[in-house]
Amino acid sequence: MNGRARCAAGLATAAAVALLAAAPAWAAPSTEVVQGRVLRLVSVADWSAASSLLPGQIVQWDVTVSAEAADPGVVTVGVSADGEAELVVEVLGCDTEWDESGCSEGETTVRSAWAIRRDGVEVPLLEMADTDVAYLRMVVALAADDDGSTRMRVHARGAGESAMIGPDGGLATTGMSPLAPWAVGTGLALVGGGAALSAARRRRASAEIGEEP
Repeated sequence: MNGRARCAAGLATAAAVALLAAAPAWAAPSTEVVQGRVLRLVSVADWSAASSLLPGQIVQWDVTVSAEAADPGVVTVGVSADGEAELVVEVLGCDTEWDESGCSEGETTVRSAWAIRRDGVEVPLLEMADTDVAYLRMVVALAADDDGSTRMRVHARGAGESAMIGPDGGLATTGMSPLAPWAVGTGLALVGGGAALSAARRRRASAEIGEEP
């Protein structure tokens, strides 16, 4: 393992500890819904808190993925991210809908201490029957004490349809190839104006040197 890889692993480990210890930023969650012909994504998160996330804090993002297809099929769910801020993400699943107290039944870990890639490429998380419902909770923390922001989106594909959702709602697009990446061509242009999952670190205020927060 080279030095850069060891550094990244160390950041992921440290942030994973923070995920377990920190209290979530969950003051005023908002709900957005993307409804396609078949796919439905429901997002719940406090984006105001996420936009000013500090080291040692976490933000929770709940996404419910479901489908209503005429024929039996498979829905794939993935995540993409792009930006400058290094994030560590814990992806959890539940048999029932998440609430502020957590999962009431059947909690599972989908990804643990995940230093999410930030190149816009969708990373698969799970596959499910289109008769099932995926209740996901993403617990996000900063992996490093640096400035910048990173955008995250959740994607679902199935029955010849692709849908995605992020901090400022999302986009449902019918007729896309299930293999088409989201971050190319007009797909990026359509969602590029949306707000980001900002893990933007505020610059520390310092009275001694007169920095702005």
